[in-house]
Amino acid sequence: MRIALVSMHTSPTEVAGSGDAGGMNVVIAEAAAALAARNHDVVVVTRASQSVPAGERPLGEMHGEQPQRCPQLVALNAGAPVLAKAELPRVVSAFADGLRRLGPFDAVHAHYWLSGLAARRAYGAQGPRLAMTFHTLAAHKNALLAPGARPEPEERVAAERELTSASFVVAGSRSELGGVTEFSGTPGLGSAVVHPGVDTALFRPETRRPEGDAPLRITVLGRVQPLKGQDLAIRAAAALAITDPRLFARTEWLIAGEPTPDAIAYAAGLRTLAVELGVSERVRFLPAQSRASAAALLASSAVVLVPSHSETFGLTALEAASCGVPVIAAGHTGLLEAVPAGAGGIHMVGRDPHAWALEIADLLRDPQRRASLGAAGRQHARAHDWRAHAAALEGIYEQLAK
Repeated sequence: MRIALVSMHTSPTEVAGSGDAGGMNVVIAEAAAALAARNHDVVVVTRASQSVPAGERPLGEMHGEQPQRCPQLVALNAGAPVLAKAELPRVVSAFADGLRRLGPFDAVHAHYWLSGLAARRAYGAQGPRLAMTFHTLAAHKNALLAPGARPEPEERVAAERELTSASFVVAGSRSELGGVTEFSGTPGLGSAVVHPGVDTALFRPETRRPEGDAPLRITVLGRVQPLKGQDLAIRAAAALAITDPRLFARTEWLIAGEPTPDAIAYAAGLRTLAVELGVSERVRFLPAQSRASAAALLASSAVVLVPSHSETFGLTALEAASCGVPVIAAGHTGLLEAVPAGAGGIHMVGRDPHAWALEIADLLRDPQRRASLGAAGRQHARAHDWRAHAAALEGIYEQLAK
């Protein structure tokens, strides 16, 4: 099949945790490679930007890979190279024109609502039936809005309802699909849950973990924004400093990732909060990590925290589990599926930093429990394979092409 994976607002070549790049970028890149490995002709279509110039190139080349059959990345001119995310709706038509000129596809899979709008305008009712993955749904996000976060506009809410009624919805979790049906209605062409995968060869346990005087590393990895809730991790650090100062003195807390364009003030506030709560000497802020650096960082951690207000899936949690590292995550949305309780994960109810600190302390004091949870997490991760992800997508595309 000739397959288009449409990602208008962000390229899968962007480093996850920077700008608007996150788990979606990873999912698209990995799905493209896995579909190409199944002998499909895969084209990933994105908008040309400063970091991704207009034109066509092998997607693998930009990842330093040379697979036998390489998916192609096509960057289309649609508006100025630098545009704020809020400005992108006005260049959807120009992007759709460029997408149409790429010729016919047997399957079109749009990622995020802007891509869905562009694909609908490019092909209308005459083209292939659309597969749609929202990744985040505006109405669902607004219902779980983090303090200080700006609600998504009604324009997006209405567009997602329209796309749902005209598409086959591919959701990353049962939670995401439940949000789609609750807030946008029943998908017009059907739906399926296809969990993301994990590269268990890259995200693997450390062969030797530092002991003795090495600090116990507690890591939060991902884009810095109110939705991800990194402030809760800093408040939990402060709570641990009060309840067990000796244990706290053996820890280091890493916040790895960069702010989204609308979260610059939030990111600055995290540093201020660490100073105000007296934990800044133990809290370090790191930039966005490459895939290899992210794997090494997670594997070197004693505990990984995922304090998000909501997650469509929670890829970082699965990647940490694949590294054999226990995950303490907010007990809701897609995180319940990314790392189930007991399978590498501990799910927290509520956002009380003292409760989070107690759970963190219990794990840090019990290396045997950490090892047991880590082993269960690794076993869980082995069942989430990008090849299986691609096979599920292939079945959906074939069904839509009939």
